[in-house]
Amino acid sequence: MNDQTNKLLRLTRKDRDAGAAVLGRAFTEYELLRYYFQDETERHAVAVTFGFVALSVSLKYGEVYASSAKMEGISAWLPPGKAPFGGWQIIRSVPLSVLFRFGRQGANRMQAYGRYVDNLHRKLVPYPHWYLQIIGVDPKYQGQGFSSRLVRPVLERIDRERMPCFLETNTGKNVAIYRRFGFEVVSEDKMPGTEVTSFAMLRKAHTT
Repeated sequence: MNDQTNKLLRLTRKDRDAGAAVLGRAFTEYELLRYYFQDETERHAVAVTFGFVALSVSLKYGEVYASSAKMEGISAWLPPGKAPFGGWQIIRSVPLSVLFRFGRQGANRMQAYGRYVDNLHRKLVPYPHWYLQIIGVDPKYQGQGFSSRLVRPVLERIDRERMPCFLETNTGKNVAIYRRFGFEVVSEDKMPGTEVTSFAMLRKAHTT
């Protein structure tokens, strides 16, 4: 079977701003950000910067795809050995001006969240795996199959590599969506000190 990722648009560094804008719109109402940033205008700005950081890391150490040149949706993936990533990887891949902006926007509010999910990640999958770092579809295109278009081709390749794939989400409704792609919940718990539930999901390695 040929690699079907050629049906997607692979992004480069020049696409970061456009991709971050898509993720910003997709994540403005995300439960995690709603918890930490209650003002919608502030939350949208943080979501854009959050998306830019995620894309920057994945562009340097992994792969980022758009569903088409229209960028209806974006997915970012990290290969085995590249996740979870730490501060050094962020510093090497994200412009300092963006990191300073993220700090001014209140990124420190999410430090406990970052430590929690990274520790959970290491505990649950201490072996080589792919990581679906982030996926978002512009709200005006949601419900039209773009998540499937972004995910299935990459999972087909991961299956040929016989590798597992891991992800986290804070949105209960996303769990059903990811289950359609073969992911199963391996951890579900409130993040310490918050009312936000973390769902860790694993797609086992394809063995047949």
